[in-house]
Amino acid sequence: MTLLSNVSSPLIQEALSQPMSILDLFLPGFSNITNAASQVLNGNMSGYTQLMCLFALAALLKPYDPGSPLQASTLRIKRYDETYDMIQAWVSAHGLEDAARSIRAKVNKKQRTRDARTKKPLQYAPWEGAFYFWYGRYLLSYKTTQVDVGLRKEEQISITCVGRSSQILKCLMEDCRREYLDGLKNKTTIYAHRENHWIKEKAVDARPLTTVILDEEQKGQLINDINKFLDPDTKKRYSDHSIPYKRGYLLHGPPGTGKTSFSLSIAGALDMDIYVVSIPSMNDERLNDLFAALPDKCVVLLEDIDAAGATLSRGSDTEDSDSDVDTRLPKKGVTLSGLLNVLDGVSSQDDRILIMTTNHPEKLDDALTRPGRVDLKIAFQLANESIANEIYRFMFKQPELDHGNVSQQGGHDEKNKRQAENEEIKEQAKLFAAKIPESVFSTAEVIAYLQQHWDSPANAVKHCGQWVDDLHKEKKAKKRAMGKGARQG
Repeated sequence: MTLLSNVSSPLIQEALSQPMSILDLFLPGFSNITNAASQVLNGNMSGYTQLMCLFALAALLKPYDPGSPLQASTLRIKRYDETYDMIQAWVSAHGLEDAARSIRAKVNKKQRTRDARTKKPLQYAPWEGAFYFWYGRYLLSYKTTQVDVGLRKEEQISITCVGRSSQILKCLMEDCRREYLDGLKNKTTIYAHRENHWIKEKAVDARPLTTVILDEEQKGQLINDINKFLDPDTKKRYSDHSIPYKRGYLLHGPPGTGKTSFSLSIAGALDMDIYVVSIPSMNDERLNDLFAALPDKCVVLLEDIDAAGATLSRGSDTEDSDSDVDTRLPKKGVTLSGLLNVLDGVSSQDDRILIMTTNHPEKLDDALTRPGRVDLKIAFQLANESIANEIYRFMFKQPELDHGNVSQQGGHDEKNKRQAENEEIKEQAKLFAAKIPESVFSTAEVIAYLQQHWDSPANAVKHCGQWVDDLHKEKKAKKRAMGKGARQG
């Protein structure tokens, strides 16, 4: 049994300030069940007599059902709700996995280390079973069970405290929520789907919009549009005119040009979670369930919307109209009307930003990209001289010293040194950008090359010509191989 003394909830702290009897120590909250018994045990009896009465009561209550609302309050948490992540993180942070007799072990994939002795570190969590722990001066029971959900089993957590009031359980969850959100500050949480459930995939450091390499005019247009959309006056206008408060963007361009990275940056800038949907793995029913489970304020990313191919194409015998007619699709795929229904239907929440990315915008149906579904289209380009120049400076520029560092001894000398280095980087960036052919390489390819020369920016310029020639040959060989395979097919 574990005692937690660092309880931060004001409601719990208020409860802790109340006087505590011996009965409350062993069965906290039992006075909520029967005031009469409490008065007897807290009367003029000695502590020893109270303890004997307590054991007698324990024998009488041996068969009591902790799930009964008449005797105890129980909080139940489902596996695919985010509260599950909150309580699991809280249990782990407070070392309660050691209190459980039944635990599960798994490799902590999020913790990376170069030390071979700690490679693939293990992470533990309570498994099917139960244990008790003190929350302040309240004794709680933690239990995990496997419940049948259709043709499979699903884990469910239940936390129980004595007494009919659920206030203590609410205080516990508030503590879990606060600590959970503290751990997500300056992070973007990415959610993926498993069947018709959302699962938290990972939380990454929020990426500033300034770190995404994109034509400045295009970037400014998109950022200004988002800021205008989030303005309170805009939301009021939407409401006054009974228009759903949501926004849709289409980011299109060749692979590796930063569409997904920019989507993550948008979510980080807006302090929203991002929910990623893979259309090819969907059907209409599952897609509808996923959209219905979205929170009110989030970013939804439909990545590579063209990947379903014919799935998003209107039949040739269908009139070009706004009727959003259903289209015959590959077996078990998403129909065009099914996709449009979730974008426009009752499950389409307010405060939602929808981002669709595609490498081939010409393959998308007009009904999918019409105004109201897609409000702004942004083209992501292959690297040109301007973009190559910006990438080089972004990769090698020395960060500016803050005022505190400059005021320290030697700070001014270091500042001057960095300024000189950055001036040199500017000149090198021009030379590098001049060697990059126009609209041939993606930003991802350019960044990957520069990473090889992080320790020597000058070598990145020196060897750039050879890299360009080698990559040209590689692309031509790959293109010939694809053409040969197509002919043989």
